[in-house]
Amino acid sequence: MAPSAERRRAHAAVLALLEKRHGVGSKGAGPSAWMELRLDRALDALALDAGGSLEGALGLLETEPSRLEEIAERLRVGETRFFRDPPQWEALRKVAVPAFATRERVRALSVGCSSGEEAFSLAMLLDAGLGRAGAYRVVGMDRSEAAVAAARAGCYSLHQVSHVPSELRSRYLSEADGQLRVVESLKGTVSFVARDAMIGPPPGHYEIVLCKNLLIYFGNEAAERAVSLMLRSLADGGFLMVAKSEVPRVKALGHKAEELAPGVVVFRG
Repeated sequence: MAPSAERRRAHAAVLALLEKRHGVGSKGAGPSAWMELRLDRALDALALDAGGSLEGALGLLETEPSRLEEIAERLRVGETRFFRDPPQWEALRKVAVPAFATRERVRALSVGCSSGEEAFSLAMLLDAGLGRAGAYRVVGMDRSEAAVAAARAGCYSLHQVSHVPSELRSRYLSEADGQLRVVESLKGTVSFVARDAMIGPPPGHYEIVLCKNLLIYFGNEAAERAVSLMLRSLADGGFLMVAKSEVPRVKALGHKAEELAPGVVVFRG
C-alpha cells in the first residue's frame, strides 16, 4: 500500500535533514521501497516518544541530533564481503598491482569499509602481488564506530570468508574457536579509522581508492562532494573504483571514466 500524504511529507522532511547533515539521500527520485520501510520504522519509534504523532517525531529530529544519526545508520546497509565483484578484483590483480610494483610503497584506501572485508581483500592482493616487506599500506575508513571496531578485530565466520580464494585463505587466515582471524602479519599492514566520506580520505595520496556500494545512499550533492574529495586524494597514476552499478552515476556527475580491463571501469583525478 502506498504511504499516505502525511507519511510522504514526513519522509521528505527526514530525507532533507539527512541530506543536509549526513549526506544520505534519495538522489532526487524519492525514497525507494526499502528506504520507505526503514524510515517508517524509525518514525514510528520516534513517535512513541513524541506523543504518538509524526509531527512530534520530526520535532525530535530537529532538537536531538543523535536521533537523526540513528536514522542515518539505519539507512546505511553495511553489506560487504571479501572479493565482492570478482571481475574488478581480477583487474586489480592482473593490471593494477603489477603497474604499481616498482613504487616504493603502494597506498590503498577502502572508503565505507564496514567490517573490513574489502580492506583485507586489498591487503591480501597487494601482499601476494608485491611480495616484499613494507611495499604497501591499506587504510579502511567508515563513519560507524561499531563497524571500525569490528574491522580492527579482523575476525570472521566461515560463511563470511567463503569468497576468499583457497590459496589466500590458507596464507592469510587462521582458524580459532570456529572462526577465522586475519593473521597478524597481514593485520599489521591495515589500519582503520572512523571517518565520514563527507570529510574526505585521511591525509595522504593513494594509488588505489575503492568506494563500492556507498554512493547509493547519497544524494547528488553529497555524492559529488565525496567523489571529488576521493579523486583529489589520488597519487599520480592512481584511480578510484566504484561498484559497477554506480559507474553511470559517477559519469553523470561529470567525471571521465576509463577502462582498467575489459568491462572494468575506473576514474582518475
